[in-house]
Amino acid sequence: MFGFLIALAATLGGLVSTGLLVMRTYNERRPHLVAWSVTVVGLTIALAAMAIGFVAGYSTPLFRAVEIGGALMAPVWLAVGVIVLISHLVQVRFAAWLGAISYSIVAVVVLLLDPVIGSFDKSLPKPASHYNVLPASLLNVAHVVVVIALVACAAVCALQARDQAREAYEYLLPIALVALAGVLIVMGAGGYLPGPLAALALGAAAGLVAFGGIRTASDASAPKGEDSYEDSYEEPHTGYDQGLPGGTGPVARPAPAPPAYAPPAPPVAMPMSAPPAAAPTSPEMYGQITVFTLLEGRQSAFDRQARDAIRAARDTDPDLVIYTCHEVVGAPTQRIFYQLFRDQAAFQDHQRMPYVLRFLGESRTHVLATNVIELKLSDAKVLPLPSLMDGRR
Repeated sequence: MFGFLIALAATLGGLVSTGLLVMRTYNERRPHLVAWSVTVVGLTIALAAMAIGFVAGYSTPLFRAVEIGGALMAPVWLAVGVIVLISHLVQVRFAAWLGAISYSIVAVVVLLLDPVIGSFDKSLPKPASHYNVLPASLLNVAHVVVVIALVACAAVCALQARDQAREAYEYLLPIALVALAGVLIVMGAGGYLPGPLAALALGAAAGLVAFGGIRTASDASAPKGEDSYEDSYEEPHTGYDQGLPGGTGPVARPAPAPPAYAPPAPPVAMPMSAPPAAAPTSPEMYGQITVFTLLEGRQSAFDRQARDAIRAARDTDPDLVIYTCHEVVGAPTQRIFYQLFRDQAAFQDHQRMPYVLRFLGESRTHVLATNVIELKLSDAKVLPLPSLMDGRR
């Protein structure tokens, strides 16, 4: 009965984790969330089978449900989600999807059709005691590969975070917890723990996976105004400065000579004879330059997402002084973001903005490498830029 109560509580926790992660996956539609949704669904099926087995006795269908859902699908797709999340190479992500799909199909067929040997009682059955060599070997190989992949991904993320890669630093804790979940899954569903502890391990793993998925997903609670920019935006090009090649990237540059354009109208409260006001400066102003190296063919998609982020910044980030994206002449796969904030606190607030989280999440599939340069501004003079600011709202 004790094992049943543990398994029942873990099953309820798995259902909650599944609901939270599936809803977030539906809202975000990010590949690693899809993979991790398969993981929590598999864990919940395995936990429900455990709960029934502890109270009514195990049977062949319950044993297969535990092994297919918990010992096979959950760890394999957990590893796929981690690989897809941290890898910037299309080839690696494609190989992970292809390998997981192929291995899952073959292994599920074998685990379903291979004869189950021995009899069952109310204790948690061990795979090696009831499966023949082939299905047991398929599970063991999957567990070894999954553990190696999770450890390797966690190590890569830690190294990137040590090199001050912002995205890797943000993903470090979720990936570490998800890697721990993978170990718990292998221990619990692989027959290395007694029944109640196995159920407890799988329930904890489901919670860790759901937490990792929510932490690595962009904020789905963005204000509606940020989701309606496309409807209200009527600029025929990309919304960036037309002086750039192709007009595909915003740029902050010194104002042209007076004959090139008329200066912008001053604020209503300012006398008409007053000159344009310079942007306020402070010794504590903080800047950052981020260099994105894009994958071939992904420039348009990245530019579109950058354009959306810049439009959102104009409306929702009052302490963001400059937020621009530049193309690099002669390097079509490079983009340079320049950001200037009133102070360090404004930068920290900016990092938590929903549009920033969404941009980082959605654009990462187009990015091969990212380099960040931090700046401290002691003095500056920034003039209004009519070509960027007029008619963009």
